[in-house]
Order: sequence, then structure tokens, then C-alpha cells
Amino acid sequence: MSAVTEVQNTTTEALAALLDGGEDALVTLVAGETRVAAHRAVLAAASPVFAAMFAHNMLEASCGQVSIDDVEGPVLRLLVAYTYTLQAPQLPDTAPQLLAAADKYGLSALKAACERQLISQLAIETAAATAVRAVRHSWPDATRAAVAFINDHPQVMATRGWADAVLEYPQEVIEVSRMLGEPPAEAR
Repeated sequence: MSAVTEVQNTTTEALAALLDGGEDALVTLVAGETRVAAHRAVLAAASPVFAAMFAHNMLEASCGQVSIDDVEGPVLRLLVAYTYTLQAPQLPDTAPQLLAAADKYGLSALKAACERQLISQLAIETAAATAVRAVRHSWPDATRAAVAFINDHPQVMATRGWADAVLEYPQEVIEVSRMLGEPPAEAR
């Protein structure tokens, strides 16, 4: 059975369970000033992280509120919308943040869609930031694409984005630089 079919079947079962969920079925996710009400079963069906959070005797399992500290409000809304629809939003400005959230919450299909979106947005001014972010978060497809882009466009290393990356994320820039010096995968 394909992963998509499995997720759809699991989600269908979770939606059916909502009928008998009652008041305890809802949880409020909080990111800054943003509050999003969602069904525990939907979140748990889509995300192994939410499933573990609600299944074990964690604070989130007993209280009706979950604080999501490392996700901005608009990104949280997109993340929750995805758990209900399984449709990745096409919003280029939020792709990096949504990718990080999808990665954290184990939403692999959303992660892959965001990674493809991030790769499609590579440009001279943004390639350094994309490469650094991809290395920091271990996003292999985005890392390979960003490194290949920089190899094809060495002027990236003369941009303000590269200079900022060197100052703010020196370890990641060292890793990107190491990869830039390696022969392409197909040449090895």
C-alpha cells in the first residue's frame, strides 16, 4: 500500500472517530498571538509527533492547549490546514518555515512539497540562505539543489546573502563550501 493511501485511510478513520469525540476531541494550538482549534484525532492521524504527544501522558494529552513556540502563527495555520486537507499550500514566502515545521512534526509529504517549492525558488540572492537552511535542518534534496545552483552560479558567493550567511552561520557555510569542492554525484 502506498504511503499516500495509508495516510488517507488513517485520516478517514480519524475523521470517523470525530463523531464520538466530544469536548475532549478538540485542542487549541497556540503560536504567539495565534490560536488554532483542531481535532486531536486529525492532528494525530497526520503527524506521528502529535500522535505521540496525545497518546502518552504528556501535558498536551491532558490539557486542551498546546504551545507551539518555534512556529509563527500563519505557518501554524497552514500546518493545521494541511493535516485536514493533505494539500500543500503554494505560498512561496512561507515555504522555508513550513518546511521546518513539517519536518519537526513528521509530515513527510508536506515536507517534500515544501522542499520542491524551495528548490524552485533558488535565485542568486537567496541561494546562500537556502543552502545554509538546508544544511542546518538536514534537507538533502534542498542541500543538493542549492549546492548545484551555487556551483552553476558562483556569483552567489559575492552576494550580501552569502556574506550574511558567513557571519551568522559559519559552520553551515563551511559545510556548503566543502560540498562545493566535491565532484558532482554522477561524476563519482
